[in-house]
Amino acid sequence: MTTKKYLLGEILISLGVLTEVQLNLALKKQEEMDAQGKEHKPIGQILLEHGFISPNDLIEAIKIQTKQKEPI
Repeated sequence: MTTKKYLLGEILISLGVLTEVQLNLALKKQEEMDAQGKEHKPIGQILLEHGFISPNDLIEAIKIQTKQKEPI
């Protein structure tokens, strides 16, 4: 049986704490930083720095993402 593993951004959107527009802005920022050779930042960190999500939102999404990696 195959289970779909959701990306952090998808989880945050499904929780209703992030919009697709906000996620796309953060992903664009991440790509720009990578292209400029700056230190790679995880998407969660960028979302926090821009005030799109709270630390608790990030923790909850990571918990959900981690549970998906456990065998059923």
